[in-house]
Amino acid sequence: MHRISAALACFALIPAGRAAPTIEFLPAGYLVSDANWDGSVLVGNVVGDFSYETFRWTAATGVQRLGRATVPVLGTGAGTPDVSFDGTRVSATIITADNTAATQGVWTLGSGWIETMPPSPADGVLLDNSYGSAWGLSGDGSTLTGFYWGTGPGSAKPCTWSASTGVVALERTPGRSARVNAADFDGDVVVGWEERSDGAWQPTVWRNGVKSRLTESEGFAEAYGVNADGTIIVGDWWDPSEAKVVMTVWTWNGAAYTRQSFGALPGTSPNFGGSWLSAVSADGTVAVGGNRYSQSPGGPMDGLVWTAQSGLMRDTDFLASLGLSVPANSDIRTFDAVSGDGRVIVGTLLRGAELQSFVIRLGSCPGDFNGDGSVDFGDLNLLLGNYNTSGPGLAGDFDGDGDVDFADLNALLAVFNTPCA
Repeated sequence: MHRISAALACFALIPAGRAAPTIEFLPAGYLVSDANWDGSVLVGNVVGDFSYETFRWTAATGVQRLGRATVPVLGTGAGTPDVSFDGTRVSATIITADNTAATQGVWTLGSGWIETMPPSPADGVLLDNSYGSAWGLSGDGSTLTGFYWGTGPGSAKPCTWSASTGVVALERTPGRSARVNAADFDGDVVVGWEERSDGAWQPTVWRNGVKSRLTESEGFAEAYGVNADGTIIVGDWWDPSEAKVVMTVWTWNGAAYTRQSFGALPGTSPNFGGSWLSAVSADGTVAVGGNRYSQSPGGPMDGLVWTAQSGLMRDTDFLASLGLSVPANSDIRTFDAVSGDGRVIVGTLLRGAELQSFVIRLGSCPGDFNGDGSVDFGDLNLLLGNYNTSGPGLAGDFDGDGDVDFADLNALLAVFNTPCA
């Protein structure tokens, strides 16, 4: 087992002048699955009333239910809601406009939902009242990921969707099911899983549509998340030396992805427990996930935070390093999402008998691109150095839309020469 770090220095040491970390709680029964660039927009499912309806949250609007839930009509749900970096687009599995089947959908601020299917691709079918489901959205909001139902063996067929291409079937081994869980900023690198001959899911990446196995796995494992430029992938892998799935990071070296696994927390049961990383920041330096100690869904669990600099920390130790805590009757289950800028982390806890999402804000300071605790000429110079350029995670991209432009300059000037108080 790899050593698990006992410290998380990059978060415990907040620069002078930077606002202190905070914690806040969403209403019980609203579970967050994704956050936008700066954590100002959160999306997820409503589980408190068992509708599993997609919601979108901002500080100004509170919880906004987006409608088109499948569970009240069909009795089943699938997929996860996701949000673009700029917060204006949401992907989810929704009910079709005629209220008869589940399909993939993209919601846009100001215009509502559109469906990716019907029609399905040529080999697509309607199976158990479903055309397919949505599992991810690229940072720029252009590309939805998931699968559609098809004919023949291996009926779950991995796909992406964009407004310009429609549903695009991705490469897979004939007769094997597969699914795409997440996309990088512009959708040219997507990750997920594909079955092998015995049905065990294998962590898989598609780069520009070309499929590659990240690591062969003897047990069920998958790639859950990818950073903005597609160079860092997070998920899990079955480690035969521990007889369990373990949290894993794959890093692109220019020719292939190299694997680094981190084991599971002490006390995790072989064959039944395991650990995973489910989401990663745009620059790949912060990832979050969880550790399941046994097979039982109601059994003990812990949330995990990983950074490239400091390794891993479990949930309560991480909060303590920030001077934060949760109520005494709470049990943190997982960390589920991290914002694109890496400064907002969302987790799920069990509070009494109810599940609830909580949001950790790590003393963010919009416009402080160099992290020195103030917004000044150093930050302006970084922005101007990238002005009129495009790409994921650029210094100066104030709104996280992938372009450093006049909108970002205006936003920076609005907070220029102010301390991070």
